[in-house]
Parts: sequence; structure tokens; C-alpha cells
Amino acid sequence: MATERPPFLPPALGLLMMLGVFTAHFVRPIAMLFPFPLNYLALLPISVGVLLTVLADREFRRKGVVNENGQYLDNAGVLVTSGIYGLTRNPTYLGLVLIIIGLAIWVGSLSPWLIVLLFVFLLRRTYIANEERRLSAQFGDRYRQYCRLVPRWLIRLSR
Repeated sequence: MATERPPFLPPALGLLMMLGVFTAHFVRPIAMLFPFPLNYLALLPISVGVLLTVLADREFRRKGVVNENGQYLDNAGVLVTSGIYGLTRNPTYLGLVLIIIGLAIWVGSLSPWLIVLLFVFLLRRTYIANEERRLSAQFGDRYRQYCRLVPRWLIRLSR
């Protein structure tokens, strides 16, 4: 079972994974998948990822879930389902994944894709699983209905 408090905040883990993408590429560059100029395709997922994280943060601030310093308020008592949260339950995580995918495309080799897979696994196993349990306990049927209507990512990969 996943621990209640993961050792890193998601943005810190995201930064570690971003460094991991570059490290994997420079230490073990397995097969170039995206040579120049194809690596410029990276700009699309990076841009969309940044946009998703900005929209998620803006919606949280609008609903009073974060304070003026950007700190999340656990006791806000608000289930945010509007804005970008009407399309995906995890826009910040999806944004981070897209940024890391973009970096993997940018460096071009196959080895960074292992970091992408590791990041998605860690997000799903620790952060998302813990948040889903906490939100289900806090908001009950309202949260479960939201989960039925809005996918975890942008498309339903699982139920």
C-alpha cells in the first residue's frame, strides 16, 4: 500500500525526473528516436504541459484552494471540478508528464523514456492514489460521481 505522505512534493519529484531525462540521455543514450530537427516536436508537449499546470493553479487560486503564497490548503473544503478540472482530474500531474515527455523528445534518445514511465508509475502509485483516497473520504459520493464523469488523465486508461 502507498504511504500517506510521499517523500517529495510532486513538483520536486517532477524536477528530479526532468534531471533524470537528461542524465539518462547523456549517460546511456540508447538509439536516437528524435534526431534534429524532429526534436523540435518537443515544443508541443512542453507548451501544453506548462499551459495545463498554469490553468490548474489558476483554478485552485480562484476557488481558494491555495493561498497567495501558492501553498495548498488541506482544509479548504472545496472540491474543484470547474475549468480544466472538468476535463481531467489531474491537470498538474498531466502537465508535468507532458513536460517530461517533451524533454525526452528534445534530447531524442530512447533511454529517457524509462524516466517518463517511472514518473507516471510513481505519480499513479503514490500521489494520485493517496489523493483519491483522501478526496473520497472527504467528499464521498460527490467525489465518486466526479470520478465517473471526468477521467484521471485526458482519456480513460482505466476505471
